Amino acid sequence: MKITSYLLFILCVTVSLCSCLNVKKESSEETNSIHDIVKVRVKDEYSISVPKVMQKTTALNSDASLQYQNIHKEIYTIVIDESKQEFLDTLEELGYKEKYHIGLYRDIQLKRLASRMNITHQSDFKPMMISGLKAESVELDGKVDNIEDELSYFLTFAEGNDKIYMIMSWTLKRRKQEHKNTLLKIVKSFELID
Repeated sequence: MKITSYLLFILCVTVSLCSCLNVKKESSEETNSIHDIVKVRVKDEYSISVPKVMQKTTALNSDASLQYQNIHKEIYTIVIDESKQEFLDTLEELGYKEKYHIGLYRDIQLKRLASRMNITHQSDFKPMMISGLKAESVELDGKVDNIEDELSYFLTFAEGNDKIYMIMSWTLKRRKQEHKNTLLKIVKSFELID
């Protein structure tokens, strides 16, 4: 009887340990999968790399030429591209006298965002180059109506010859540090196709 109880105890402990190891392995695989990326081409105009765990969607922004998400990991990326000339024409119609520069495009896009959300934190603007393109980036935290959690946004504005681009990635603020490097890698992978 004691031997049977002892063997049953050892069997239970072994099964428990094996299942814990399996859960650890699955958890590790899930964490690593966000680092596996795939290059996506859009309209033979530009490419950008996104994690394989993100799926293509059309539900994030009707103006976006690229939209990817993973609702389980709470990561999202869109790219909005606009004709530089149409943007300048619109500014002229609205009476803007300021000469075009990427910072002007950035400021107008940020005003549009601020009208839709309560921005609780905004980083300084950071000039940068992405694949030879003049760009600026900024990070925002903010509260959007109908979303319980605060969100963190990583925005980059890039200037091509004929078009200007806004690359926007976001996640829940509480998951910002977890996903920040991945979302920044997405931005840095943006490249025009010659």
